[in-house]
Amino acid sequence: MRVYGNHGKEVIMKFLKRMSLVMALAAMVLCTALDSSAQLIDGHKLVADMQEFEKAERKDPDTNCQQAFFYVGYVTGVYDASDDFYPYPGKPTIKEICSLVAKYLKDNPGKWGRPADLLIIEALQKAFPKK
Repeated sequence: MRVYGNHGKEVIMKFLKRMSLVMALAAMVLCTALDSSAQLIDGHKLVADMQEFEKAERKDPDTNCQQAFFYVGYVTGVYDASDDFYPYPGKPTIKEICSLVAKYLKDNPGKWGRPADLLIIEALQKAFPKK
C-alpha cells in the first residue's frame, strides 16, 4: 500500500488506532464471556491486574500474564477511546500510560470501588491537564 503525504499517514494511523480499540474490546468481551458472573470492571479488579503488570515489568516468574495483558489492553483501550473527546498532548508509550494509571491507582485506594474506565480517564486527565 502506498502512502501519499501526511494525509495518507493520518488515515492509516487513525485506522490502526481504531483497530487497536476493536481488538482490546474484543479481548474484554472474550474474557467476560468466559466468566459466568460478567459484570462491570471496577478499580479492585483493575488494581489486581495492575499488580500483575508490575510483576511482569520486574520479570517476576510468578506473574499471571493473562491478568497483566488484560490490564495493558484495558488501559490502552480506554486511552484510545477517550483520545477522541479528550486529546492528550504528545504521544506517550503504552508503558508510560500503564505506569501513570498504576501510580494514580496506588495514590487513590479510596476510589477503587468506582468503574475502572472512569479511574483510567481520571488518571490520564490528571497526568495531562487541559491548558
